[in-house]
Amino acid sequence: MKERKIKNEKIINIFSNQKGMALLTTLIFVFVLVSLAVALLTMTSNDTKLSTLQKESTRAFYLAETGIDKALWYLNTPVDLGGKDKYNWRPTLFKEELTPLEYYEISIENKGVAPEELTDRIEITSVGTVKEGKYSAGKRTVIVTAEIGISPTSDVSYDHAIFTDNNMTLNGGISIDGSIHSNGDLTNNGTLSLINGSATAVGDITNMEAFGGTNVGIETQDFPHIDFKHFKELVIDPTDPDVANENENGKYYGKDTTVIFNVDTPLKGIHFVDGDVKIQASLIFNNATIFATGTIDVIGSGDVSLNNDISNPLALIAKGDITIEGSVHGEGVIQSEATITINGNVNIEPGALYAIDGVLNGGGGTINVVYNTGLAGTPITGTGIEVYIKTSWREAY
Repeated sequence: MKERKIKNEKIINIFSNQKGMALLTTLIFVFVLVSLAVALLTMTSNDTKLSTLQKESTRAFYLAETGIDKALWYLNTPVDLGGKDKYNWRPTLFKEELTPLEYYEISIENKGVAPEELTDRIEITSVGTVKEGKYSAGKRTVIVTAEIGISPTSDVSYDHAIFTDNNMTLNGGISIDGSIHSNGDLTNNGTLSLINGSATAVGDITNMEAFGGTNVGIETQDFPHIDFKHFKELVIDPTDPDVANENENGKYYGKDTTVIFNVDTPLKGIHFVDGDVKIQASLIFNNATIFATGTIDVIGSGDVSLNNDISNPLALIAKGDITIEGSVHGEGVIQSEATITINGNVNIEPGALYAIDGVLNGGGGTINVVYNTGLAGTPITGTGIEVYIKTSWREAY
């Protein structure tokens, strides 16, 4: 019994002995504090890394967006003002640096329908990169689709009796009251009468000395392109844009069609043809306009009388070729986004002829153009310069 009592007393002494508890408690407390400090430092470090990565990623994103904007600026700015060739500048890798560690890289691909509309639609890819981060580089990629559209501008107007964006050839007897200009070559092979104006060209000039023809110091002038989409939207039914319809603005003839005017008809307003137009009867325009996304042919028996005042000068307008074998006379503007070929009788008084290329054969008929001075310096609604316009945006991951 005595021995058991002694053992019990020893056990009680062991558990009741407080020696070393303060040290143990201190060690536990220090361990907890160190653990908390390590966890806090780890969290802070991770937050710093994430914050840095997010910052680098955001900067890279804005660099990519800057690359898109710069690419569009290059594409839509004339070469003489620092831009690139709109239809031929297609870099597979074009790099511009803000610093050696921050830059964007641009690539451009044609996405249009070959061959004539190959460059009408493009895809621009811009990759923004930031390499100055401590933990990793930020990189973002933005892809934009852009299409050729028309941008209105107060700097573009119909300032010449005849203007071609490329070459102009004059054959036979032609009378012009006003100036003529070609952004390409200007060739006179006939008997030209030019009064109240001058003859200028950016390219070569042939047989124009008697009219003061010159290419010295002559710069390329902006050609007023037609915004076909704008005029189409004035007459289509927005609920069913491919179906022929007529409203107070004029008439839409339907998608992918050919319209043959073979009955004498008076016209008023916009007549929009998504295709070709053939005129083989007498048409009388009363402030009317024919817009064709294809070609316009005035056949030998066709006779077009234009009565378009300065409020609506556009008369015969085609995205394709305009060929005149018959007669066109009166007041208005004839314009082709391709080639105008005149073999018949044309008497525009007053008005103007505008085309990318022009072949005027006065020997096949009479050609007389009197410039409408009211057009000078006056931008026409629905015309402007060709630019690439963004149609879609996405980020590639």
